[in-house]
Amino acid sequence: MKRLDVILSLLPRGCRLADIGCDHAYIPISALQSGNAAFAYASDVRKGPLNRAEKNVEAAGLSDKIALRLANGLDGAEEFQPDAIVIAGMGGELIAEIIDRAPFVRTKKITLILQPMTCADELRKYLINNGFEIERERLAYEEKHIYQIMTCRFTNSAQTYTAAELEVGRDHDDKELVPALYEKHIAKYEKIIRGKAKAGIDAQKERAVLNELRNKYENR
Repeated sequence: MKRLDVILSLLPRGCRLADIGCDHAYIPISALQSGNAAFAYASDVRKGPLNRAEKNVEAAGLSDKIALRLANGLDGAEEFQPDAIVIAGMGGELIAEIIDRAPFVRTKKITLILQPMTCADELRKYLINNGFEIERERLAYEEKHIYQIMTCRFTNSAQTYTAAELEVGRDHDDKELVPALYEKHIAKYEKIIRGKAKAGIDAQKERAVLNELRNKYENR
């Protein structure tokens, strides 16, 4: 499945959606057209994408159902009382920063649907260290890339992840894409270790992660 389809499948039916970094507003438009959302708030930090989003929303005849705002992260989103928040297409560290600056998301009533482009390990680390429970892990395949998508909510509980699980997650719904995900990260760590070896830098930590990834790959 493509990223948009996976994200839509994870939305609570009839939710009040907030799409942060909405770009063309494809997610809120599709969510409303499919009935997955009853209302949507969509924001972007840049005027260009927001202008494109406005044109797409008008063309879809949904201007009365989608509120568009120029905003930084989740600033102002609380006003629209979302119970589902999508933050997709950004680096994992930036997603963590956006969540951290929005105390109102620390409630069981809000589902977060997150799709980091990079640093998924840093995002997971932030979530589990700050009371958010990662509930589902999905994978999407698009343009020869595998994307990790996770849903979570604030439960003020603690989860324990190994270093490899921080990288690739666990208990994925999309089993057919798991081998390729592991292969991608195994290759990544092999490259890091080769680079450190050339530079004469110790790579013990990376070797431990690589060994765990290989074991999980072989015993999946």
